[in-house]
Order: sequence, then C-alpha cells, then structure tokens
Amino acid sequence: MLKGAIARRYAEAVFDLARKQGTLDRTLEDVKEIAQVLANRKLAFLLREPKIAARRKETAIRQALAEKVLPTSLNLTLLIVQRELVDLMPNIASELEQLVLDYRNEAIAEVTTAAPLSEIQQTSVKRALETRTGKTIIMQTHVDPSILGGIVARVGDQVIDGSIRYRLSALQQRLLNSVSTADIDFLSEELAKLDHLTADTEATQPTHPSQAQV
Repeated sequence: MLKGAIARRYAEAVFDLARKQGTLDRTLEDVKEIAQVLANRKLAFLLREPKIAARRKETAIRQALAEKVLPTSLNLTLLIVQRELVDLMPNIASELEQLVLDYRNEAIAEVTTAAPLSEIQQTSVKRALETRTGKTIIMQTHVDPSILGGIVARVGDQVIDGSIRYRLSALQQRLLNSVSTADIDFLSEELAKLDHLTADTEATQPTHPSQAQV
C-alpha cells in the first residue's frame, strides 16, 4: 500500500474517533505536536533502531508525550511506533488537517502580496476568495516584493496569480508571439476583483523599470 494511502487510513480513523468524542481541535493540535516531537533527531534514532527493545521505545514515547496529549493521541503514537511507521506522522498530520477543513467546509489560503495588506484589504480579499471557492477561508499572508504588486493566492492545488510580475510575463510572451493585443486576456474576472483590492498598496510602491518599458 502506498504511503499516502496508509497515512490517510490512519488519519480517517483518528478523525472519526475525534469527531465522535468532540475533540477535533485538540486532536489535530496533538497530532501536529506529535509529528514535531518524533522529528527530534535523538528520539527518531531511538525509535528507528531495531536493536532497541520495544518497551524502551514505549517508555520514551510516554515520557515525551503523556502529559501533553490526549490518551487517544498517545495510543496513536504508540501504534505508529509499533508498526514502524514513524516517518508517516507528518503525512498523517497533513491528512488529518485536510479532513478537518473539509468537514467544516474551510480552506487555507496562502496569500502573497508585494506589501503588507491593511485589515480592510485582508477582509476584502478573504471575502473574494470565499465567493470564489464557496468555503470559509483561513488566510495566511506573506510579503514578497518580487511580485511587484497585485496578489497571488494559493488555495489547495488552485493558484490565482494576479501579480504584476505575471501580467508582465504574459504580455512579453504575447508580444514575442506577435499576438494582437485585442486578443490578450490578462486576468479572469475573479483576478480583476482581487487586483483592485491592492490598488492603494501598489500606489505606494516604486515603479519597476519593467513597467516603464511596457
């Protein structure tokens, strides 16, 4: 069985149990914490070493986690160690997080802009993304001056690129291909809506040489 399928199977079992017990948030926090603990070099070496007795490994796990996580989360860890699947813990955490997001009809959006967004702009971008995806958006914002202006938003596997850098690249490619500017469609309607939200922010940025050339 592929590692991804194994990780999802464990995540689904943990999700179902946590949902029934009403501990989804706490369980997700536990599993993320466990993934970090198991990444510790010394502990990871001990757990992977076949010559070390299983009881010693169990003792090490209990000492590291017993007072930090729920009993069900501790049992998951012990099972993972017993079945020599320690390397899958980060995957299980990722799969569990996605299951929780889907259950709540939520999505994480990684939003990148050339300059920090104001609270008003963040709210506007969040609403636009929620309208587009039909999900409640959890925004994670990043600043990257290299995109020059506009917004790049990643929601799962979907990327909405409304950056000035992207538009310049698209225009240059069109010009190289000798395509009529009348046929150029830089952005979809959704991108245009997102783009105007950062107009005030872009106005404060210095004009990039490439923009003057275009």
